[in-house]
Amino acid sequence: MIQVKNLSVYRGKKAILNDVSASLVAGKKLAVLGPNGAGKSTLLKCISQEISDYHGDIQLENQSLSEWPALQRARSLAVMPQKVELTFPFRAHQVVAMGRAPYGDENQSDELIRQAMLCTDVWHLRDRPYPLLSGGEQQRVQLARVLLQIWQPNHDAGRAGIQQRYLLLDECTSALDPAHQHAIMTLADQFADQGVAVLAVMHDVALAASWADEILILKQGEVLASGDRDLLSQGDVLQQAYDLDMALASQYARQNQQWLEFR
Repeated sequence: MIQVKNLSVYRGKKAILNDVSASLVAGKKLAVLGPNGAGKSTLLKCISQEISDYHGDIQLENQSLSEWPALQRARSLAVMPQKVELTFPFRAHQVVAMGRAPYGDENQSDELIRQAMLCTDVWHLRDRPYPLLSGGEQQRVQLARVLLQIWQPNHDAGRAGIQQRYLLLDECTSALDPAHQHAIMTLADQFADQGVAVLAVMHDVALAASWADEILILKQGEVLASGDRDLLSQGDVLQQAYDLDMALASQYARQNQQWLEFR
């Protein structure tokens, strides 16, 4: 698992994260929720080592993440950031092929690239220049790249010699229509079924209720609540998290309960 222990991040005197602890377990799906500025993306950036000047510890398989060799970490830990800037006119399939860079086999992975692009519904865009794609299309191409980084076809992640895999998603459905949102989260489900641990930073509480196993709610850099997905059916929790009117929070809670029952 990944264990986050008493994590704090400061910018000047301001605490962006304050004493946050969490865990990400093989085969489980963790949704990280909270209002804007709660520290959700900062938490993900710490786990991905984009931010390294934190206090506390992050352990991957009982070893501090900072001690893992970068190449070995890249083969276990795939990260889709909130936004990826890419202006050079790569074709979509070339962008996806970058996911094999930790293995050095970008030019020998045509079938894996095809499978990943089919999974995210972008195979038909394979020869299109990436900068000319819509925001949602770019998002799905980037997700195919990220999935390819931890792709282990025909392998059981629990077998001896197979590294545990982690998938970190930061608002990976923000530019997608509802059908593609649920298709992408279903794909994340399939990876979790293979033993991949999935963390998704999300704003859509209903989508989280329909997908996640476990919930972590941050507010002002601190853990407001954590537990199983039933948290999202509690109006008082939503009211505290998002400073909602209680009547509105209760309405959201009832809607989330329907999603929980639908699952």
